Amino acid sequence: MKSGKKIVKIGFDLDGVIVDKPFLIPKALLERLSRGKQENELHYRYPKTKLERRIRKLSHFYLFRPPLRQNINFIKDLKKQGCKLYLVSSRYSFLKRETMVWLEKRKLNNVFEKVFLNLNDKQPHLFKREVLERLNLDYFFEDDKRIVDYLKKKISSAKIYLVNSKQLIPPVFKDVKA
Repeated sequence: MKSGKKIVKIGFDLDGVIVDKPFLIPKALLERLSRGKQENELHYRYPKTKLERRIRKLSHFYLFRPPLRQNINFIKDLKKQGCKLYLVSSRYSFLKRETMVWLEKRKLNNVFEKVFLNLNDKQPHLFKREVLERLNLDYFFEDDKRIVDYLKKKISSAKIYLVNSKQLIPPVFKDVKA
């Protein structure tokens, strides 16, 4: 990257952007476990019992969570171009080990400038807003439409994109040149 040129800072959610959903668990069940019954309110459930947390930990075992390879390849290309990349995941504190193992197994532990996890177990949208405001990113990629809508209202410094396993990063992200 040439000196004097602005370094592009890009943030990525983890689940649904870099990591696919577990293939054995129906999407409706995953949403019920993470969002609870509130359909219109922006609120996410924290697993209260040890059993719930164990189920969540098991569902985050790295072999059950395939990588979204096209997105990962694109992210690695951005790194080669000199972009500063950040991982901003709202995974709760009890999933820290599973998250770090997944990144290591997929050889992504050195791709990001920093990995931000929700270690204080805040509401995911509030956690992401705090981190994005602190980082002053140029772009952020998220797979949860409700979080995207919230962040677009609250964060003016970053372009926020909705992506998922069907709408991958490269087709929606044409305006960055590092």
